[in-house]
Amino acid sequence: MADSDIVETACARAWGVYLLINRGIDENDARRDKLKHFVRMRCEAGDNETEYLAVEGLKYLKQLDGSRTG
Repeated sequence: MADSDIVETACARAWGVYLLINRGIDENDARRDKLKHFVRMRCEAGDNETEYLAVEGLKYLKQLDGSRTG
């Protein structure tokens, strides 16, 4: 899978779950662009497992919300 496909798939999964958990957030919220940037940077740094990146993306979104991750 190409890097751009990995990023797109990981972002779609993370964002989809995030929207399910946080009802009322607009699908085009600014956090979506931040998520994509975050996942892209992680992928460029060598992380290339889609599921791992999706989970890390969800953690990142939680941090943006000021929530605890664990």
